[in-house]
Amino acid sequence: MTHFAPWTDYYPFVDAAARRSIEDYVRPLAVGLDTVTNYGDVQRMVSAAGAIADGLAGIDRDLVFLLGVFSGQERWVSRMGHRSRTETFLASLGVPARTVRALFRGLERFETAPSTPEEEVVHDAVLLEAMGAYGVARGLADAYRERLDILEMADAIEKAAAAPLRTAPGERLAAPRRALMQSFARSLREEHAQFDRAAK
Repeated sequence: MTHFAPWTDYYPFVDAAARRSIEDYVRPLAVGLDTVTNYGDVQRMVSAAGAIADGLAGIDRDLVFLLGVFSGQERWVSRMGHRSRTETFLASLGVPARTVRALFRGLERFETAPSTPEEEVVHDAVLLEAMGAYGVARGLADAYRERLDILEMADAIEKAAAAPLRTAPGERLAAPRRALMQSFARSLREEHAQFDRAAK
């Protein structure tokens, strides 16, 4: 299984002071929006985006970093007042206005219709976080909350495993995760069928 390095290895342009400022700004958003997400999830996703971007040329690392950090907070930052607050905050860190504009455009579309290489990178990073053993664990937690039965869970796992990625590095990272999920879903169905037969 691939282990992603800390985000500082992928984003050396973000100095320690800027990282602390970004963490202080985003941490309460990551926890407060759905009461489930934690900031560790944000860090993992940003590191995954960095790993994908490492395999691509001509990527704007500043934009990838910002898209990754703010992914999951789209609803909050798009609300009246919060966008201007975020723009002011980023400007205070020296982020160029064109990068901030690209950030807000990207947050609106990177999950469903990524239109730039940077958006594709973060799109794939989000999908990677829903794959593999980590993705199965999180998916099963969601499935229990939604009261899905075993076969519905197997279907959901296979659907997540089949999600198409947009970049070649993302696909390479996804391959072992897909295989694990497909194997898990297959075993889940087989064991469910075995118990059903035993009960008859």
